[in-house]
Amino acid sequence: MNRLLLPITILLAASSSSCLFLPAIEDDGYTSCTSDVDCAVGRACALDVGLCAPPPWNDPTFRQRRAVIVTNPADVEIAAGTAIPVNVGGDNATFALEDIGFDARYVDFDGTAWNEVPVYLDRFADRFTIWAALSRPLPAGGSDVLLYVEQNTEAGTPTVVEAPTATFTLFDELDDFPTDKIGGDRYVISAPEPATIRVAESLIGVTDNTSVTWRQALTPPLSVTFKARVVGLNCSQVSIGLGGKDDGRGLAGPLAVFFIKDDLQTTAQVAAVDTGRFEELSAPRSFSEQPNAVHRFTIDLDDRTVRFLIDDVVFDERDDLRPAFAPDAKMFPLVEVDGACSVEVEALWATTLPTTRPTLRLEAPVVLNITF
Repeated sequence: MNRLLLPITILLAASSSSCLFLPAIEDDGYTSCTSDVDCAVGRACALDVGLCAPPPWNDPTFRQRRAVIVTNPADVEIAAGTAIPVNVGGDNATFALEDIGFDARYVDFDGTAWNEVPVYLDRFADRFTIWAALSRPLPAGGSDVLLYVEQNTEAGTPTVVEAPTATFTLFDELDDFPTDKIGGDRYVISAPEPATIRVAESLIGVTDNTSVTWRQALTPPLSVTFKARVVGLNCSQVSIGLGGKDDGRGLAGPLAVFFIKDDLQTTAQVAAVDTGRFEELSAPRSFSEQPNAVHRFTIDLDDRTVRFLIDDVVFDERDDLRPAFAPDAKMFPLVEVDGACSVEVEALWATTLPTTRPTLRLEAPVVLNITF
């Protein structure tokens, strides 16, 4: 085992009934305490010894673990179950690609027991994002453990089980998209003929004079992402985003959409209330130099702030919306196409993230050495 890469070690001495932690006390953060409030995030006061201690080891099959600490800089609480993105590789990465093993899994300790954290892995060509569900509410200004990454098993085989529907408020990979105009409880499809919705495995193609509206209502704060490609350049008007109607009969506020025209000239349009008028945040410009490429179109919004991102890069934003989005404003994901182009949607996900995103930091990796 490469000790140089694992600066903190925990030594376990086996006895007939239990394992005893025997670490370097101060160097590894075992500070004196009388209650949990005296301890750093991820530690609890072991009253029998009066020291702040980390959770017991979960599973000796995994010989390394590493805590990801999340901090909420917003002035509002982040709800339990909110999906938090953890970037692995690329710009703004929390982990380098080489830091996550093939056998990694993601867990949390609730003070009594270990539990798997629901995650979704959004895979890019050269990196990926772990979307992990927050196990407990995170108060304004507070910090907590988002998850522990366990890895370094002897077998080295995959162990993570993705659970995207438990990770997000709304998740759809379009694997059972309907071919009729109605769409049942999940969708409203507006099209001159059912055939204008092109359905493939985990993909829909929305074509000219056609719209798809997801019927699950979302309310601020929220973050919604469409993993999609725009095919062709001759778009009269394409909308990708959120609208205030769930009947598929045109756009209405409250609304926040990417609005795409010919040559991929794109604007961000917003209407916090239904006045019939939409505000264009800035002048049109192309969002991509690679036509037909898959992109992540993301919209973050809360009461007075809206942010549009493409592949995690800010495309447009406004932080002083007047009027503001109401906290109970119902918004519905939609894709609407007019013109000689189409939008192919591979996936859609949404969660209750505020626009002031939480920050992440890594604790040093801990390696388990067992002696008998």
